Amino acid sequence: MARPLIAVSAPREPLPTAFGTMDCTKLTAQYTDAIYEAGGQPVILPVAEEIPAQLMARMDGLLLTGGGDLDPALYGEEPDQSVYGVRKDRDAFETQLYREAMQIGLPILALCRGLQLVNVLRGGSLHQAIEGHWQTEPASVAVQEIDVAPDSKLAEAVGITEAVHVNSYHHQGIRALGLGLAVTAVCDGVIEAVEATDADIVAVQWHPEHLQAADRGQRALFEAFVKRAGAAARKTTS
Repeated sequence: MARPLIAVSAPREPLPTAFGTMDCTKLTAQYTDAIYEAGGQPVILPVAEEIPAQLMARMDGLLLTGGGDLDPALYGEEPDQSVYGVRKDRDAFETQLYREAMQIGLPILALCRGLQLVNVLRGGSLHQAIEGHWQTEPASVAVQEIDVAPDSKLAEAVGITEAVHVNSYHHQGIRALGLGLAVTAVCDGVIEAVEATDADIVAVQWHPEHLQAADRGQRALFEAFVKRAGAAARKTTS
């Protein structure tokens, strides 16, 4: 059976090259490795002004990746001094990806910044700065325990017979919850995961792509996403 095609958003940022510092597409291989190992075929979509017509209709799922902060103007605020890495071109591009995926009913897995984008696009807002959620250990090390809602897609995927431990690389978090979202995990009062009640969206604040190689539960999160994408693909071709 053909692998489901998973669109993976990829940011641009200035990087040194033989031609000097230039805007480059940058995406850590952990994202695409996790999708491939889960049975999907990652399709990297670099930031562009427009999404080619019918491109998303050829995809079976959308992975919104992590990275720098959203422009606080998206939720009606001025940036404070902690905000970093804002790229309005990425905000606009991933907004298009999200809206097209929603329009055609693609499953969405949103990670870290991706969770924040989904929340903001649904009318929510963010705390621009929170303390205690940026670890100094390597990303492959889980440093915090989260409480997972038992009746969620997240719980179904990762299992909650044991405590769920995750890494933590975010200095922002959800403040006001977006419309149609339900909280599915928390840690010390900070929202760590949400799901849509009106669409196939699972969003987490941590980085499971760095944990999945050694953590069965985190690997299962990608496997469940790819499985839902495959089911969606079969529906459209039947």
